[in-house]
Amino acid sequence: MVQSFNIEAIKCLKHVFLNRSLIIPHLEVKDIRNINFQSLYDRGFKGVLFDKDNTLTEPYKNEIYNPYKESLNKCLEIFGNDNVVIISNSAGSSDDAPNFEKANQIEKSLGIKVLKHNTKKPDGIDSVKNHFKTDPKNLIMIGDRYLTDILFGNLYGMLTIYTHPITSVGDNFFVKLIRNKERQIVLCLKNYFKIDAPKNLLCSSEFEKINNDDQKNK
Repeated sequence: MVQSFNIEAIKCLKHVFLNRSLIIPHLEVKDIRNINFQSLYDRGFKGVLFDKDNTLTEPYKNEIYNPYKESLNKCLEIFGNDNVVIISNSAGSSDDAPNFEKANQIEKSLGIKVLKHNTKKPDGIDSVKNHFKTDPKNLIMIGDRYLTDILFGNLYGMLTIYTHPITSVGDNFFVKLIRNKERQIVLCLKNYFKIDAPKNLLCSSEFEKINNDDQKNK
């Protein structure tokens, strides 16, 4: 199973050229176990969007990566099942249309709603607004790709959290290649040009420090 060419990401590159902060995440963690979901909820965030492949599952698998189950369940407990969804480019996207068989299989297997957006991140905001019925700035986007997940979240004012991929085993060759290039670009922007993530109204430097301290203590 592979993903087809992502023309939506190419189209959105113009936004990155104009505003390079759009591919910089607000927070970067090893994996979802390092995210303090209670702090995020207490801060006022209303919902969570997860990428699927290499964020919650191994590439193109339909089971939650076992070490992450407890953290995902904690997220569901805090935010509520209706406020936690998957938005993926391999399921529920244009690759999966018109019957969305992959999305339906994943919903049954994982027990989490998969948004059906008939396009690809960083496009697909309409499905998000229709589901959550709130301003996107109240939402959190979590994923392992800078030019899809992080760009998507930042374009619409979400809090963005980058997680390192679970494994390269079984991943699409071109995805691995692009992922490495994305990483190099982001590190260059952050370390040499000192570019930060866009401002988020519910996020502050103090909040980021609290989350970073939490991660160190785990």
